[in-house]
Amino acid sequence: MSKAVQQYFLKVMKLMVLSCFALHFANAQTIHSAVDKKDILIGQQINYDLSISLPSQEYKISLDLPDSIPHFEVISKTSGDTVDKKGNFSWHQHITLTSFDSGSWAFPQLSYRINRLNTASQPLYTDSFTVNVGYMPFDKSGNPRDIRTVIEVNFFDWFWIWVGAGILVFLIILFFVIRYFVKKKKVVDPFKGKASAYEEAMAALNDLRQKNKDQSLAVKDFYTMLSDVFKRYYGRTSGQDLMNQTTGDLLQKLKGYQLNAEAAATATQALQTSDAVKFAKYHPTFIENEAAIDYVKNTIEETERSSKQNTPKI
Repeated sequence: MSKAVQQYFLKVMKLMVLSCFALHFANAQTIHSAVDKKDILIGQQINYDLSISLPSQEYKISLDLPDSIPHFEVISKTSGDTVDKKGNFSWHQHITLTSFDSGSWAFPQLSYRINRLNTASQPLYTDSFTVNVGYMPFDKSGNPRDIRTVIEVNFFDWFWIWVGAGILVFLIILFFVIRYFVKKKKVVDPFKGKASAYEEAMAALNDLRQKNKDQSLAVKDFYTMLSDVFKRYYGRTSGQDLMNQTTGDLLQKLKGYQLNAEAAATATQALQTSDAVKFAKYHPTFIENEAAIDYVKNTIEETERSSKQNTPKI
């Protein structure tokens, strides 16, 4: 026999020995099973645990759990494996099941395989066990039970309380909103005094005329005061605060009075002259200052006459 044939023969013998050893080892191993209860009520759960330990982590364990088992329902299943410090391999499978059929039922054997080095082994089987499924035991004591009357429960509906509170809050907010707008629109005389608006304006114009003669005021201050006299008068008669109004706004408001063309022109000239002086675009003379006073005076007198005959259209 040649040396090559001898080596081939030895390899075949080694494989056969290893295969026989692996098959024998796999067949020698059995899976340990534990069931926490075998007598249950309908719908009560059963914990079924399967475990096996092997000396090497090269093993692979597969369990064949059918999708449907007669008279039983599988609720959940979990599996896991661990390797300790010595290299021992442990496999564990936890199955939670129940039954909704009353009677005595046998949970079937489950097949599993222990494979090593990608070598398939023969299927092994777990033990079967019987589960008794019953109803709640009948109370044979015969003791009577008292029949109690229906207990009245006090129920308070908070819905309408919240509705009422919401309406109350809405009314309060509405009150303050209305009050704000009414107060805003309320006619207020910001220059209310003992003298009438006309008397106050005439007195202020006479005072300005005297200061113009004395030249005690700067030109800009003179025309600022002259413009304010007209704004105070017109503000008091119309019930508005016009001190911050522009010349254009005042002239627009004056259209509400039935002024003649001459009075309207003098008012326009006086106010525009005042604007020109304020912006340092014009330096009038003493005579022009006197004329500006007369323009404002004539406009106020014409406005006073018109207000007594007609209602302002503002």
